[in-house]
Amino acid sequence: MHPDLAVKRVLLMLVIGVLALSARSEPAPESPAPRLMPVVGTVRKVLVRDEDTLLDVAYEHRLGFDNVARLNPDVDAWIPVAGTVVDLPTAVVLPDAEHTGLVLNVPEMRLYDFSVEPMEVFAAAIGDMADPSLLGDFRIGAKREDPVWHVPASIREEKPELPASVPSGPDNPLGSRWMTIGKTSYGIHGTNVRWSIGRMATHGCIRLYEDEVQRLYERIPRGTRIQLLYEPFKWGVEGDDIVLEAHPDPYGLRSDRLAEALRVPRALGLLSELDLERVWRVVDEARGVPARVGRLPLPPDPSTTSTPTS
Repeated sequence: MHPDLAVKRVLLMLVIGVLALSARSEPAPESPAPRLMPVVGTVRKVLVRDEDTLLDVAYEHRLGFDNVARLNPDVDAWIPVAGTVVDLPTAVVLPDAEHTGLVLNVPEMRLYDFSVEPMEVFAAAIGDMADPSLLGDFRIGAKREDPVWHVPASIREEKPELPASVPSGPDNPLGSRWMTIGKTSYGIHGTNVRWSIGRMATHGCIRLYEDEVQRLYERIPRGTRIQLLYEPFKWGVEGDDIVLEAHPDPYGLRSDRLAEALRVPRALGLLSELDLERVWRVVDEARGVPARVGRLPLPPDPSTTSTPTS
């Protein structure tokens, strides 16, 4: 066995041991118990056309750039060879949240709209490290078409060449639609830089592709609930398979990624059903699509259980 694999196996067993001990000693959490969520969609494949980059592929299929690039690590994102097969991250584990209104999972840079049937998923840009996106439970506040961008003082300090306000139009980074998150100064809006979608590219707001934010704007009324989550690891079930969808930790909020990734199966008593080396790889690679890492335990065989007699 390769020394690195041996070390990983030892570390995995240590983590499992610690988690098992803590599971016996910790009180039951007050928050809702975690669940294995369903998988929707399937991974699709496309061929790169001449002169396309992965930015073009992401835009054509209305996906996030980082999600496409991470799923295809062996493809040059900027100069892919024409005819190269590219996987599209079009299969997802639904986030572990109440499936009402809007749900944004910040690490995966996807916004889920549960107000329609079937629900719809939108690629999103999120705040960068200096200006992270909000987390928490909010309602959609004021909405505006063709918004004027009143440039915050903090941004003008960084870019003093900017005016105090930018009127609606092609130079406005808010795009054509704005929906306020709660009573904050942040919102869900469009963009005049479509290449930013699926990246850490904003000052805390949520950007969507222009055609998609317009569609969302029309059907989402004020007062709609929006949950802003931070779930870099989503656990799901597909048939009898246990699947894990892993994403990067964009704001560095999870110091021990493996322990955090194993939190849900630990709480569900499923650690022994997992291929731990596979879990390790999925966490490390963070490809952002569901990957099989175990199987659900078989139900007990009724023929092997005896009925006590009186």
